[in-house]
Amino acid sequence: MADPKRVLMTIVADKPPSLAEAAALLGVAVADLNEAFGVVPVDPAQGLYAVEIDAGKVPAQSAGGEPYRGPFSSPRIVPLGTPRNKSSSGGDST
Repeated sequence: MADPKRVLMTIVADKPPSLAEAAALLGVAVADLNEAFGVVPVDPAQGLYAVEIDAGKVPAQSAGGEPYRGPFSSPRIVPLGTPRNKSSSGGDST
């Protein structure tokens, strides 16, 4: 079965939140968040953190005073081009 489509949501918290605290801020279950992605600091000085959530579980539109924003796309990050063969990279192979 394919992985569910996921999107990013940002949350605002006074301190780095746990996954459970992030879920509570969004009003969703912990199971709706990607545990492997976790809670990623975006701008800790401003209390801004990101989590990845199943697209079908995104909470209703955030009102101006809500502690979250999104959804934002969560593109798959992959290397560009073809991988180099270590022996042809020009580095020392010793």
